[in-house]
Amino acid sequence: MIGNNWRYPNKPELGAMNSVNTLIRALDMRDPDALPNLRAGSTILIGSDYSGQHSNSVYEALAFILADSARCHGWMKERSQLRAQMLRDGRRFSYKTLQEKQRSAVLLPFLDAANLIPGLLVVVLTRKSIESLFKKTGRIERSDPEIQLLAHWAPHVVEKLLRICHFLSLFIAGLSREGQDVLWITDEDDIVANRMKHEELTNVFGRISNHYLLHTLRNFRLATTASDTGKRDVEDFVSIADLAAGAVCESLNAYIRNDTIPIPDVVLPIPRKIDKKAIDVLNWFSDQSPALKRLVIGFEPSEDGIRLRVRQYSFLQSEAHLT
Repeated sequence: MIGNNWRYPNKPELGAMNSVNTLIRALDMRDPDALPNLRAGSTILIGSDYSGQHSNSVYEALAFILADSARCHGWMKERSQLRAQMLRDGRRFSYKTLQEKQRSAVLLPFLDAANLIPGLLVVVLTRKSIESLFKKTGRIERSDPEIQLLAHWAPHVVEKLLRICHFLSLFIAGLSREGQDVLWITDEDDIVANRMKHEELTNVFGRISNHYLLHTLRNFRLATTASDTGKRDVEDFVSIADLAAGAVCESLNAYIRNDTIPIPDVVLPIPRKIDKKAIDVLNWFSDQSPALKRLVIGFEPSEDGIRLRVRQYSFLQSEAHLT
């Protein structure tokens, strides 16, 4: 059945990624406004950032923002005015720097401006107890025949790279159309630590996306936040993904620390011992009415430790629940 804004068929051969596909297809059929229509424009602009790598986190988070670049003029205008009024020194804006007073003061206006972006902000959470999304048991090893092109990379970085490429390939396949351009901007990360890795990531993404795409894109380009013009326009776009990843990851970590395990159809309050910045971002994230839609997908281990459970996490004002 052809969906509304998500147009990707059931493909069991994709394994865990098809579980995500099934979840998104159901969401799209249930609520026609849950996902954006990104097919009208000529270019899909993508920003990505990642969170949860520190040892205290129970989850790792990958965040992507996908937008129709031709319709981002409202965001660009508001962002420029906001920087001229409140961040004139050009300082960077990120989740981990929100403790600083000036950045904290600009958070809510910045998020309001992000609401003008016609697109999708999606966070993918994976429990760290899940060693790999691509092997039935254990973690990726350098000796695995499937990764020999990347055998010189650290195995944990290969796992991260594969997750990013597979998820992004699925989102592009479900939301794009024939002949569109894609510009992907990633945070400066260990997956693009140098020019060689940048080129290798581009090649790996091309190989993986070919397994997902049912149509032909025109041009694909990969850049990092290092390509920012100096106006912080590139970094500000990617920072939206950074803010979402940080807040969502912190919230789910807090549930686990408080021995509260989210289960379907039960509404839970956001834990008390959580930073105000996380509450501010999550309260903003709960609003699905703006042009920028929000989606959180979580991977949890099953009781047998082999299968994976895929869930959608939904946030309400000052409380969260699983649907």
